[in-house]
Amino acid sequence: MSEQLSIFSPSEPSRMEPALPLPGAAAPVPSLTDELAAVWGLPLGRKVRVELRHHTVTGLSGKLRVAGLPDLPFDRLAPLRLRIGDVEFS
Repeated sequence: MSEQLSIFSPSEPSRMEPALPLPGAAAPVPSLTDELAAVWGLPLGRKVRVELRHHTVTGLSGKLRVAGLPDLPFDRLAPLRLRIGDVEFS
């Protein structure tokens, strides 16, 4: 009978090490939501409470999301279409 050779030790559990970036690799690209949050100074993706003036709904609570993409290049003075749930506002 032949003996089987195993390259894995059965006594040690296998562990996944986090992948390290390769030398010369580009830095991770921030998500579009992160970029928009930084330019407009908004807590996108976080739970917020918003009071709206001149709107049919006066107050909303929930995660703040982008309802529509702005034009490029980003202009923080331009209104950004936002939403909480199904209610859109800017």
